[in-house]
Amino acid sequence: MTAPLLVLTDFSPDSDLALRHAAALAALLKAPLLLLYVRRESLLDPEAFTGSIHHLSEKQIADAFAKRTAGLSVPVVTESVNDRLPEALAAAVQKYAPALVVLGKPDTQQTPDQLVSTTALNLLRSTHTPLLVIPRPANDPVLPQHLLLAIDGEPFSFATPLTGVQELLRELQPRLTLCHVASTAEAESVAAHDILAGSRLLAGLELPIETHPVVDSEVPEAILRAAADVQADWLVLPARRRSFWGQLFNQSVTAQAVLHSSLPVLLLPTS
Repeated sequence: MTAPLLVLTDFSPDSDLALRHAAALAALLKAPLLLLYVRRESLLDPEAFTGSIHHLSEKQIADAFAKRTAGLSVPVVTESVNDRLPEALAAAVQKYAPALVVLGKPDTQQTPDQLVSTTALNLLRSTHTPLLVIPRPANDPVLPQHLLLAIDGEPFSFATPLTGVQELLRELQPRLTLCHVASTAEAESVAAHDILAGSRLLAGLELPIETHPVVDSEVPEAILRAAADVQADWLVLPARRRSFWGQLFNQSVTAQAVLHSSLPVLLLPTS
């Protein structure tokens, strides 16, 4: 059986959009969905992005699940748990072993960055499972045909094969643009193709790969501009363990991409 896609919901428009994206991907993969509602805290509470906790009755939760799963073309399992978000997600990942976790992100462009915690990185740290962040505002789901993969010029690898992500890439057969943003012209010569090959991310896959090197000292902004320039549908970022603690390259890149990208961002936790 194909591994499920796990969708976090708080029954908000943001998570509803994430569910629509996940349903389109699940239909392509012929995979089931797991819709997880964490009762104690909303995805928009102060520990997540910026909102408040919504307390719902059992009937309200059941009705909300029924409304959102009606008409979906793939099997759906719903689950409501009472826990902190990272712990609840970690338990669900251990139980269901999803190929991908899908999360909706509210529009925080008018909120100062220092007031918006990077929930995505916290969830990566607790699960080490690929995470697809769907921002608002974003378009309704269209299967991506062009991905921008941004790397930092250092080798990376994965503790376990990203089987679910590789299966998704095999089904999508997208174009892939490999982007290395260098702060100096000398650093631009990094062998991005060799780094990608060494990661084994595309092992067994034959995808058309283009390169888009950029020289710019403002790395996060340059990556987002590059994604717009090449008209990518998704942004893909390997997230190093050090990024969980806000150090070095990923302090700005991973967090800022999640915060400010208008495209879906696929985060791949590295070993």
